[in-house]
Parts: sequence; C-alpha cells; structure tokens
Amino acid sequence: MRLVFKHLFKNIWAHKLRTVLLILIIAVCSFTAMISFDMSGSLNGMIKGVLSNTLGTSDIEVETKSPVDDSFGEGAPDCNIIKMAVMGSAFDRHIDFDSSYVNRSMISVFGFEEDTAKKMSLIREGTDLSGKKAAISESFADEFGYKVGDKIVFHGEQDKPVEFTVGSIEKKQGIFNMGEIAVISYEDMKELTLSGELEITDVLIDVKDDARVAEAEKFFKKKYPTAEVTNFLESKEVTDAIKSVTRLFVVLFAVCMLLVIFVTISVSERMIVDKMSVVGTFRSLGISAKKTTFALMFENALYGLVGSIIGIIAYCLIKKPFFDSAFVIGGTDAIKPPVPMPKWYLIAAVIIGAMLIECLCPIKEAIKAIKTPIRDIIFNTKETEYRPSRVFTVIGIILLAVSVVTFFFKDSFVLSMTCFVCFIASVAMLFNYVERGIAGLLAKLFAKRNFPIAHLAAVEAGNKKSTVGSSVLCVTAAALAIVIYIFSNSLASMYDHAAFNCDVICTLSGCKSDLLSYVEQLDGVDKVEYFYLTVDNLKLDNEKVDCYVYGFNNEGAELLSAFDLDADHLEKDEVCLDRMLMKKYGYKEGDKVKITFMDKGYLPIVREFTIKAKVKIDYMAATGTSVIVSEEVYKEIYNDFPQFMLVRGDDAKALKKTIQDHSGDFIQIAYTKSEYDLNIALTRAAIKMILNILILIGVGLTFAGVVSNQLIGLEGRKRECAVMTSVAMPRKKLSKMFLIENMISSGTALLFAVPVGIFMSYEFGRIMDILEQVMPVRIPVIKCIFYAIFLFAVFTLVSLFPIRALKKMDVVSQLKYE
Repeated sequence: MRLVFKHLFKNIWAHKLRTVLLILIIAVCSFTAMISFDMSGSLNGMIKGVLSNTLGTSDIEVETKSPVDDSFGEGAPDCNIIKMAVMGSAFDRHIDFDSSYVNRSMISVFGFEEDTAKKMSLIREGTDLSGKKAAISESFADEFGYKVGDKIVFHGEQDKPVEFTVGSIEKKQGIFNMGEIAVISYEDMKELTLSGELEITDVLIDVKDDARVAEAEKFFKKKYPTAEVTNFLESKEVTDAIKSVTRLFVVLFAVCMLLVIFVTISVSERMIVDKMSVVGTFRSLGISAKKTTFALMFENALYGLVGSIIGIIAYCLIKKPFFDSAFVIGGTDAIKPPVPMPKWYLIAAVIIGAMLIECLCPIKEAIKAIKTPIRDIIFNTKETEYRPSRVFTVIGIILLAVSVVTFFFKDSFVLSMTCFVCFIASVAMLFNYVERGIAGLLAKLFAKRNFPIAHLAAVEAGNKKSTVGSSVLCVTAAALAIVIYIFSNSLASMYDHAAFNCDVICTLSGCKSDLLSYVEQLDGVDKVEYFYLTVDNLKLDNEKVDCYVYGFNNEGAELLSAFDLDADHLEKDEVCLDRMLMKKYGYKEGDKVKITFMDKGYLPIVREFTIKAKVKIDYMAATGTSVIVSEEVYKEIYNDFPQFMLVRGDDAKALKKTIQDHSGDFIQIAYTKSEYDLNIALTRAAIKMILNILILIGVGLTFAGVVSNQLIGLEGRKRECAVMTSVAMPRKKLSKMFLIENMISSGTALLFAVPVGIFMSYEFGRIMDILEQVMPVRIPVIKCIFYAIFLFAVFTLVSLFPIRALKKMDVVSQLKYE
C-alpha cells in the first residue's frame, strides 16, 4: 500500500491545476450545502437576533386593557419580567434663525427597572440611570446638540417639569433602535406623573427555558383573556416565514448542486483517463482490482475531504460577519446576538456527503478503468466512438415523463421541485440524440456543399465521446446558468424600479397633511403629494393576516410609482388585493370580500368590497400582503395621517434642508432622491453580488468541464490526428476541423439551452410563488439569446486548448507508439 499512496500523492502533485479545480468545485458545493441547511436551521436565532436589537432577550409581549400589579407573573414558567412605562414628553427647543416655527418638541420617554433591563439586554451594562440620569439616543443628541452632563427638562402630565442630567448618549442598540428616545429609571418615571404612580399595561417577558415559551404564552392568554399576547418566535407568521426561506435555500442549493455534479462528472472522467497509466502499473505489479479501485476512490475522497473542509471554513468565516452586518445596527457598543457555530453533525454530514459525491461521480469510469485489459492500457487503445447507453436512455424517458406529469401540479412544492430536477436530468440523458441528429443533418449538408473539413467536423461532432459529452455538459450547465441569470435579472428589475419620482422623500411622524400645507409655499417647491400607508391586522372574510394597507390617489399620483396593477381609479366599494393573497385564499377579480380593519383593536371596522384588480407587485413592501383602497376610504378608517410626503422642486439638497428647518418633529427623516436610492442600493448590493458570483462560477466551472472533455478527446484521438496529419491534412486544417466541430457542439447545445432554461425559469417562478417569494419572474427572451451568444463565444474558445495541444503533438512518436 505504501507504493499505492506514493503514486497517489505524486499524481496529485503533478496535476496542480486539476487538483485546485476539483477542490474548488467541491468547496462551492459544500458552501452552498452549509448555506442551505445551517443558515435555514439558524433562522430562529436570526429572528431572535433581530428582536434582540430592540427587545433584548424578550420572548413575549403582553399588552393588557387595564394596569397590571405585582402578581402579574405568579404561576408562570420561570421568567424575567419587566414592566415598560412609556410617555410622550415635551421639551423646549429652538430654531436658530426663526423661533416662530417650533419652540417645543416631543420625545418618547421610557421608564425601566435598571437591573432587569440590563439582564434582558434592553440597555447596555454600562448605562447608568441612577440619580436623575437620562440615557438619550445618539440621533436625538446630534439633532438637538446635547452632550453628556447637559441638563434636559422633560414635561410630564399636565406639563409637569422634571430636570434630568444626560448620563449617556447611546448608539442604535437595544431599545434605542426605536429612534429618538430617552430612557430613565422606573422610579424617576413616577415623578413625571401627577399621582406619583405608574399604570403599566405593557410588559416584556423573557422565559428562561426557551422550550417553555409556548407554555408561557398559553398561561398569559388564559390569565389575561382580553390582553394582546405576542409570541415573538413561535407565531404562525414566523413559522411560515422560516419554512418559506428554508425552502428557498433548498431550491438555490439544488440549482448549484446540479451544476456542480454535471461539471464534477466531466472533470472526474478526465482524471480517470489521466490515471490509466497508474492503473496499468498497479495491475501489472499484481495489485488486486479491489485495492486498485480503493486507490482511485481514495484520491477522489481526499479531494472531497479537503474541498468540503475549505467550504465549511469559508462558511464559518462569513457567517458571523454576515449576521453582524445584516442583523445588528450600531457601532462597537451595539448589543450583538450570539452567532452559534454550525452543529457538529451537520459539518460531519456535509464532509461525508462531499466525499461520497467525489467518489460516486466518477464511479462509472473507475469501474470501466478497472475492467480494461492490461494490454489495452499498455498500448493506449481507447474507445472514442460514442455509443448511447440503453439504461440511461430508458431512465431519461422515465424522468421526462415524470417531469411532464408533475408539471401540472403547480401548487405543490415537492412536485414542482421534482419536475425541475427530473426535467434537467432527462435533458442530460437524452440530449445526445439531439446532438447526433443535428450533427448528422449538418454532415449531409456540408457533403452536398462540398465542404470536406466541415463535413468531417460534423461527423466527428456526432460520433466522438468527448464532443457529445461536451455538448451534454454545455446544454445542462448553460440551462442552469440561464435560470440563475433570469432570476438575477428579475430581482434586478424589481430592485431598479423607482417607487418615488420626486426630489425629496419625507417620512412623517404621525401628523395630518393639513399641518404641512405650508410646504407647498416654500421657495423651490413645485409639487407636493402624500402617500398613505400603514400596517394593520386585517381579516379577509374569516382569514386573519397582517397586511400593508395603502390609500390610492384617484386624482393621479405623479410622484409615486409603487405598484404594478391594472387600475387607475377606485370607488369607495372597490379594493385591489395582492396576487399572493388572491392565490392563497382563492379570490378572483370581481369577487366580494368582507375586510375587517384593525381586527385586534378596540373598535374594528368592517367593510365589504369588490375586488377590482390584483396587485402584481408592490415595490414598496414586496411582502405579498398588499391591500389598496381609495384614499377617501383610507382616511375614513385611519384618519388623515400620511406615511410619506413627496416633494418635487429645483434644488433637492437645499429643498431638503428648508423643509427640515421649518417642520420640526412633523418630519421624522428626509432624504433626497439620490440619498434614498443609495440606501436602497446598499441594502440590495449583497444579494446581487452573490447572484453575479453564482453566474461567474457556473460559466467558469462549465468552461473548465468542457476543456477537460476536449483534452480527454484529444488523448484518445492523438494517433488518429497523427495519421491524418501524416497522410493528407496539415495541422492548420486539422485545427480548423476542431474549431468547427466545437462550434457545432456548443452551438447545438446553446440553441436548445435557451428554451430549456426559459422553461426551467418558468417552473422556478412557480416554485417562488409557492414559497411566497414576491418576485415576479421576468423572462427577457432577447437578453437570454444574447446571453447564449456570449456563452457560445466562451465555449468556442475551448477549442483553443486541443488546438494548442495538437501543435505540440509529436507525430512520429504517436505513429511509432504501438
């Protein structure tokens, strides 16, 4: 065995580029597997981490109708309980150039019991609330010029003034993620009331044993039947979201996995061909077939082991930075949720799976290599003629039939995925007939036109193993690459759509539109529009769902382009529902629907509507839960409180500053259009980059696989080429034949890859709908054709590799070999 291992490691070291390629392929496969199975399994922790940014370790929130007392948590599972006192407090502020606009502003003041708040990570350990100290948010301090040690007076009930000292300025962390707020101690909060006592109706609960959260939820619902009890982690909405995202990861993993398997099979075949001399050496030395097979598989398993470890390490390295950037807001002082390492059994499963893939992909070629007679190995006689496998043909027909049948079950995730996988697998097994058929027709055409070199190239394209194998690899990998491209293009088209067509976008803080009527009179303002939006608990007939409710401007919104729907006017009894809602609950255009607004509120409002149109996509929220009523109906239900003010004018930056200076707390935040677009672009850049990398990896791996196939083909055709060169065909014409042969192969593959990829993208879009991923799949046929032309140019370059090897070939040595 020492001799065997010596040969193996020498072989690995002698083919550095191939070794790196195989390790890279399996690393990509392992990385996507970790994303799919660990990231989705960590979603509970992700959501917990997002909540911990604002609500610390809280698991449940209870909002009661009447004040709670000290017996609130008696009988509940062991937990930490913190009573949350909140009050809108006034404080004096001035505008330097003109104090006539605003001389008093409001701030939300929170009162907590300090030790419990720190224990539940609502505030930092270093925050001091003793001795009339107030912790204020950094944004509030920056806007009004407060520093640590400054005095600030909060006005409580009936304008009762209480002076505090700014004890600390907090970054966006914990409760300070809520924006411009102040936090004081529970006892100090009492001084802002006239009675000196607090009436608490909002309580946060951290159940010490997470396994008993559901039990605690049932307890508080039973004890306080009229209270609103929110379980942050185990609600139906969260469970459905986790399930949806998990399935999405599985779909993306399946696409990457298929691509990697097709390429790995091709590269592994090249590897087995190169190792035939090693096999011959082992066999001639009397080493048994079992040990020889073990030697071949051991090297592949070694590639799988190293590649999977690299992929897992890469995933572990990016996991924490990803969580910290995606789910933690703030600087070095921010409260960051712990990011757990992947489970050991998952790591073991991925490593074992990678090793199995590396061993199984070349198993067919390995068995053939072991069964090859020693004489054939020594004399290098390889079968280069392509013969279709009957077994693969039958399996391909069965898989195609399965994909056709499952195609009609469009609402089943499992059957849709079955259709997706079976179809591409059947294409891989049956495409050789298409390739050989087209090559045969071209051979006849070139023979009639008297193009002998092109005729020979067409004959070779349909008969040679390497060429047919390259064509199959091209069509499958290119089709999968087109799916990824269409997905990326659809995502980009949704992201690139401008929801606002204005110069300044202002987020409002709960004020009526008439209080901002003066904005239209400001210098530089051409037009002002208001955008009405809220999130509400609705009941659609008997189905409860959290929805984004919009007010539709019947007069025409010039500055807004937030929806894609076929309606330009809504009557008071008409509504537009999101296509995902309509599909989920079985609604059609023209149906009647009874909608209960503020279903969880004190006074729910019930209205009956006719569904006028469906919302194809909501570019604002993109959650699939949009409900659009007329602006008049919106104001009747929610009053005249717009969410956004959109302003068009001359100088965006100057206009923004003027509006901010004159509006005080009426405007929560203002952006110029360029600032808003930049913020949106930054949040979406990561996923676009990932998709572009996937496309590059797909094209790169396919290119490498086709190169391997061509070089394998040349190894088996060297003496054939040597004979043709010595008899009548110069190397220049032989190179031309290789080029035409490759063009026929890749051209045929890409000609069929476009419709195959488009069909698979359609199926992929249906899977996205099942997963309730609000992204309409847009299939740009023209772009796909140009993309295929680009791939054709890339794959045509593959012929340069065998041409280059052909120029270095020693014709005399090849003729004398036998």
